[in-house]
Amino acid sequence: MKKLEAVIFDFDGTIVDTEKVYYENMRDLTEEVLGQKLDKMDYIKNVSGTNEETSKRYYNERYGMSSEDYDKFEAEITKRILDNYHNASVLPGIAELMEYLHTHGIKMAVASNGKREHIETGLQRKGFEKYISVIATKAEVSNPKPAPDIYLLAAEKLGVDINNSIAIEDSRPGALGAVASGATLILQTNDITKHMDFSGVNYRFKDVDLVKTVKEIVENK
Repeated sequence: MKKLEAVIFDFDGTIVDTEKVYYENMRDLTEEVLGQKLDKMDYIKNVSGTNEETSKRYYNERYGMSSEDYDKFEAEITKRILDNYHNASVLPGIAELMEYLHTHGIKMAVASNGKREHIETGLQRKGFEKYISVIATKAEVSNPKPAPDIYLLAAEKLGVDINNSIAIEDSRPGALGAVASGATLILQTNDITKHMDFSGVNYRFKDVDLVKTVKEIVENK
């Protein structure tokens, strides 16, 4: 990296601790709708950090849920997540890092497999919309994470070189996409994604003090 031009954040589980909220709501709704338990470790292995299509396939294979029924299920999950954002905390170091980057004129974006409405709502409710100038989502690319497309699109929208960018991710699919894009990866796991297998993921840093680490990169220490 010649000079840091941008930091590109994943959203769910990286900026806001929604991975935990997602799991808890998926667990509760699975029991309400299907009368069955959602195995936490199986969910983390197969669904966490992926996308709606992967989740739909998981529910079809595990529980025999039809595509139509899953769409209703997903709509209810989305409503519950939006209704419960106040319960999802901002992850450590994120607010301080965004303020630091803003002060130093370093561009910021979100690159996510999630829905734009969900991301915009989350940023607004946490007061981060003033920092994030670009949002790139799976709806805009041919291949979602773990492909690099979303990260490459975010860099293009920002007008920066992806090789001079940091990606901050919490999950295996996102981490693989970030590395494949050419960004420098800081892997920051949470209570859900810390159980994932990150073997073969070429991260530069893992579970660090975000502000300190990025400051050292900016100041070339």
